[in-house]
Amino acid sequence: MISKKLILLFAVVLYSQCAWASSDNYCSPTWTLVRRGYDRCNNLPILTPGNDTRINLKLLMVDVGLGTLQAAQVSKEDSAFGYGKVPFSLEFFENSIFSARNNAAYPTPENNAVSYGMANRCSSNEGGKSDFIAAVEQSRTLSAAERKLLIDARKKLTPGCAAGTTPSPSGGDTHDDDAGSVAYKQFMGYLYGAAAFYEGRYDAAATAFAKLHRCDQPWLKEAAQYMAGRTELNRAQQQAFDEYGFPQLDKTDKKALLAAESQLASYLQAYPAGQYAASARGLLRRVYWLSSQPQKLADEYAWLLHHLDAPQSNLSAAELALEADSKLLATVTPEQLKNPLLLATLDLSLMRDNGSSGAKKLSFADLEKQQPLFVGHTALYGYLLAVHQLYVQNDAASALKRLSDNIPAHMTYLDFSRLVLRGQALEASGDYPGARSLWRALLQVARQPLQNETMQLALALNYEYSKQPALAFAPDSPVTEPAIRTVLLRNSVSAAVLRQIARSKTNAEQERQNALYTLLYKDLLQGQYQDYLQDYGLLPADAAKYNRQDSGLEYGATPHLALFTWTGKKTGDSYSCSSTVEIAKKLAKNPKDPVGLLCLGDFVNANDLASGPDLSKVTKPRKSGLQDAVLGTAPSRFPGNLFSRGEGYKTVIADAGATPDQKAYALYRLIQCYATSGYNHCGGKNVEPAERKAWFRALKSRYAGSVWAQSLKYYW
Repeated sequence: MISKKLILLFAVVLYSQCAWASSDNYCSPTWTLVRRGYDRCNNLPILTPGNDTRINLKLLMVDVGLGTLQAAQVSKEDSAFGYGKVPFSLEFFENSIFSARNNAAYPTPENNAVSYGMANRCSSNEGGKSDFIAAVEQSRTLSAAERKLLIDARKKLTPGCAAGTTPSPSGGDTHDDDAGSVAYKQFMGYLYGAAAFYEGRYDAAATAFAKLHRCDQPWLKEAAQYMAGRTELNRAQQQAFDEYGFPQLDKTDKKALLAAESQLASYLQAYPAGQYAASARGLLRRVYWLSSQPQKLADEYAWLLHHLDAPQSNLSAAELALEADSKLLATVTPEQLKNPLLLATLDLSLMRDNGSSGAKKLSFADLEKQQPLFVGHTALYGYLLAVHQLYVQNDAASALKRLSDNIPAHMTYLDFSRLVLRGQALEASGDYPGARSLWRALLQVARQPLQNETMQLALALNYEYSKQPALAFAPDSPVTEPAIRTVLLRNSVSAAVLRQIARSKTNAEQERQNALYTLLYKDLLQGQYQDYLQDYGLLPADAAKYNRQDSGLEYGATPHLALFTWTGKKTGDSYSCSSTVEIAKKLAKNPKDPVGLLCLGDFVNANDLASGPDLSKVTKPRKSGLQDAVLGTAPSRFPGNLFSRGEGYKTVIADAGATPDQKAYALYRLIQCYATSGYNHCGGKNVEPAERKAWFRALKSRYAGSVWAQSLKYYW
């Protein structure tokens, strides 16, 4: 049987609805350059409101040299859901497309996890152990015996981050203050502070670390001051997260947060290039987040955008984008930001169409007030104004006046975004030839990763919505991406184009087979029966071997050409049918032929194919324009409507010339259309249970002797 993925495909191919559904569990592409609302499954290498915020920020970071993009090979799983290189899901972008510039500073385990709110206080234990042992070994005032005792004691400290699970250094709660040298006592005091910290006894930890602020051991003095800040931060956040790890910022200990901020700031002032400076600065960001200080937090991210290689930086570019998105951009207002990159990223998200959520969009007046903040970034600011005019105000004419048509030899992603927006404005104003000229010009210079593929999508959309999809398959066509060509081929082109490709000796074999599969499928299931009889001769002699169970949706799969070699043997319901050729012959002579309709229904049912649309719902054809241009959803140039089993069965039942067996089988099948769920899965107009009951009674009374009347027990 044909896979469910094929049903998804032809729901798109034949209903002319928006391409591919998506859910929290998987992604599939929507082939458009315009996305007004957020969709993590469909992002583009242009600065656009619909992109995930992290992607827009990273595109801006690429332009300033903090990362690169690569046109990564699409995974087998993604191609199975129809993806090409663009659009792409957030996950694919994060894992395969964006590459952060390596950071000179490496984050400590504590703060690397803290940045995402996943750390516990024990995460630094291993690093702390190594640091402590190194300091002990370097101390010139400890005896060999004291070094051994201290190292052994530190190795025994194995935190479990729960009260009572961490043994104190000597196995008890006290130690002999008179034993050992001063240095030994100081190191041992630090160990008691560390043990108390890991046990969650923050008062004891704070006291122990405070005693070391003036000690004469350099590492102890620095580490104690750093740990004092960590102690207060951990005290402050004890109730800040629920059982699932979600923040409850109203439950933080405000007094402890103030103390943590003071201690960490003091550490950084005393040790600006200290061993724990990067971690301390990261922990300060956490303090600002937990204490709801967005302006201080924004200033920290702004600093990082210019100092990723600084000793106090503990994030890579990728981590910076993720942390800024989750900790700042999700809640901050434009008035609280000063950095142009962060502000532009937020502005774009505030231009989204949020549907019925009622979220307030950024006004043009408020955007105009931001001009002083974009000094040195005038191109970015002008682009934001144009995005607002086109996406929010739907004013293509004003956007065009603001958007230069200058094409630089080397395009940044901001340059590229500006030119794509100009092309969109041209198409929104109806100037498809002007937009096409722009797309073709851009294709000549679009050399950065994913720019060329984006232009191919733009050109394919232009061809389709200017009613010329065949241009994509011309010998000199720059539309070469297989996924884009496949969407057009399956959805948009005429029978003549499909036939031409299927017969071609120059097109790739995969594309020829795809064209033939689509041609035969639509011929047979959209009522072009005479054409089917002629086109059937194009099937290769070995068509029966192309019998993949998961074919049809992914552009790289071999089409299931064996589908059309269906023999029509008896089904499990004891109705005998002939081959698809014989079915087409009957229906070519008489489109209402009972045997032809019943057997075409069996062909669709046996192979788990999609049935025609629900005729109970009025569907409007998709029109061109900024809002609605989705590749593969313009009105099809292939004649006919998708066959509906439900309507076919009704035709047989109403046919005075149909035999009793034919009517009985049609009633049986029509009732089965609602089996188990009560919902129609045969297409056509839905009917209420009362009418289904009448069918059931007719089958049981008029055709009581049939095997179908005897086997059916419900009318659903």
